[in-house]
Amino acid sequence: MRVAWFSPLPPAASGIADYSAELLPLIAEQVDLQLVTADGAEVTPALRDLAPVSTLDSFARRGGGGAVDVCLYQLGNNADFHAYMMPSLQRWPGVVVLHEFMLHHLIQGMTLARGDTAGYVEAMRYAYGDMGVAAARRLVQHGLPLDVWAFPLFERVVDASRGLIVHSEAVRRRVLQSRPSARIEKIPHHLSLSGLPGGEAASKASARRALGLAEDDFVVGSFGLVTPHKRLEVVRRALARLRRRRPEAILLVAGEISPYYDTSRWIGSAADSGVVVTGRLSLPDLLQAMVACDVAVNLRHPTGGETSGTLMRLLGIGRPVIVSNAGAFAEIPDGCCIHLPLDLREEDLLVAYLTRLAEDPSLAGAIGSCAREYMRDHHALTDSARLYVQALHRFAESAEELFQPGPPLLPVPTGDLSSRLLGELGFEIADLGGDERDRDLLGALASAATELDLDAGGSD
Repeated sequence: MRVAWFSPLPPAASGIADYSAELLPLIAEQVDLQLVTADGAEVTPALRDLAPVSTLDSFARRGGGGAVDVCLYQLGNNADFHAYMMPSLQRWPGVVVLHEFMLHHLIQGMTLARGDTAGYVEAMRYAYGDMGVAAARRLVQHGLPLDVWAFPLFERVVDASRGLIVHSEAVRRRVLQSRPSARIEKIPHHLSLSGLPGGEAASKASARRALGLAEDDFVVGSFGLVTPHKRLEVVRRALARLRRRRPEAILLVAGEISPYYDTSRWIGSAADSGVVVTGRLSLPDLLQAMVACDVAVNLRHPTGGETSGTLMRLLGIGRPVIVSNAGAFAEIPDGCCIHLPLDLREEDLLVAYLTRLAEDPSLAGAIGSCAREYMRDHHALTDSARLYVQALHRFAESAEELFQPGPPLLPVPTGDLSSRLLGELGFEIADLGGDERDRDLLGALASAATELDLDAGGSD
């Protein structure tokens, strides 16, 4: 089978780039693979040796999607790394790996960030009809805030795909709420610790020396890109309370801080604040920092259904992790992590959990061992690669037609009254939950439209 794999690739500073690089050697053993990147993107020599690398232009000159059995798109919520895939997906529909259902920031980066307000309004109209148009116009015309989490904007991507691969029930359920006929395969997010210095036997003591941490510190770690929805302000307050009893407690923030997030309010400027911030780390250094911690926190709210690659690695290393009881994080079995509720008890319970883990290292070790065993049994890299190839074969061999949208998903002509009335009728049906599969309803409406001569066209 011939597969075109669209994805950011190392050395791009992207978690999905690392994710692809870990899978590709195993995928390349089973399919005829070519990699398709954005124009000007660098690719490591190891990957160039693994499979041919094309830009969009060179891929199109070689026949594009017509020259392969299936195109696969590793899609994330970041225009810097994934915008180049969107026109290709429309041109060469394929299998989309939907790493999260939230794609609003991707669409904003492709439209509003480039001055294309009309494109943004149209994207909102396609997915959410009149309600989407009204919300988009309030934002672009009047600067009124818009809750992006209520408008995830994955719908057009799903409609253009031959099938989806997701990592969690949270994403699968959310997609099916809007597109109940979508074809979805769930494949667990794999675990790879291949970049860990010293391998799985890496010692906590050596990892701490590399970071300048004391051997007797109680290190609470947070890993990956620092954004507001990781709730580090809650973690910082909990740490301050913990340090009253355990002054050796340290919060290690290992990762790049989003330029849109002002952390000065809670990080503090003095060394005795108990917060150590590393900035962005290479993957081997990030893994080493994970080994250095006693316990990790991986909180998320709101969540777009994302499965955290850093969480997979922390569990695989055998660290006890406290996660928000939401989205994909809630799907990790009890005993392999600690689920923290998103309610008024959040901070108090976080303090209690951290205190207990600090005072009972045997409990922390038991949770970490359970996590390591769970990841070994359910998230093996070889299993994920095998399931990928099986899914690609199924989607490539399917003769099912792509989703064919009608009003309100298609723009309604405004030049004649009958089209406008039928378009408004389509909006109302969609708002009531009807769709193109409601044959009895559509038949009755078609008969009524015929009796009123709405099918004959006309003009204002």
